[in-house]
Amino acid sequence: MHDKQQTEESNNKQEKYLIKSVIKALDILEEMAEQNGEVRVKDLSEKLHIGKSTLHRFLSTLAYKGYIKQVEEKGKYFITLKLFEIGNHILQSQDLHSRSMQVLQELHKKTGETVHLVVLDKGDAVFVNKLDRYKSLVTYSAIGKRAPAYCLASGKVLLSYLAQDELENILKNKEMRQFTKNTITDINQLKEQLSEIRKRGIAFDFEELEPGINCVAAPIRNYTGQVVAAVSISGRITNLTNERLKTLAREVSEAAQKISENMGYRSKNRTVDDNYIKLFKKN
Repeated sequence: MHDKQQTEESNNKQEKYLIKSVIKALDILEEMAEQNGEVRVKDLSEKLHIGKSTLHRFLSTLAYKGYIKQVEEKGKYFITLKLFEIGNHILQSQDLHSRSMQVLQELHKKTGETVHLVVLDKGDAVFVNKLDRYKSLVTYSAIGKRAPAYCLASGKVLLSYLAQDELENILKNKEMRQFTKNTITDINQLKEQLSEIRKRGIAFDFEELEPGINCVAAPIRNYTGQVVAAVSISGRITNLTNERLKTLAREVSEAAQKISENMGYRSKNRTVDDNYIKLFKKN
């Protein structure tokens, strides 16, 4: 009896914070999914006991956000793929973490340098994992933190594989700030690098976001071949010299290949040489 009372009290507390309009919107989506096709407003209204005028406002809002769409015949709606896309992003993120962790740990142990796992979101590089050598070594990165993609090796990798219109939209709307004397703020110079990165599958940055820190990165692909993340190695410029970077480029490329294969992709080898590294260094 005491347990039942506690449960009821807990439920009452939860209900205090519930937003009824959100619950109704989700009820509408769930009911439409159950119908498995085009749904009439009349049927939704009767099934969910929501007045037609109120229901129309919910449907208009859901349509505005892209979750449903009205068919040409008035009074019918169907669910779009937006919910599937959201679920797919979550699945990819979970897969990425579980299928990359061991490889990242091995790379960190082998190189002794800071290792990052990075994804792109709205033109920014977002750090989703970090294995650090020194707690204070790379100060711009922390799990969940954002950084400008154009001045990070990992960010440039992710930008380089975007569709042209998507890339142009990001470059048009993102301010290219000067963080260090090596930060690239010229769009044409950045595009030249991105073109080479796409061919080689390797990117560098030389003190472009944080003084004293160099970085090398490679792309991670999912089973369809789409680039979904990047793995990078960052370290002090005294450790990450040109010669060492060539070795680390192979290491990070192999790690990216392993993670990509764990995601279901069959990858190719990439090459790095002195002439390629020079493309990333400011004169």
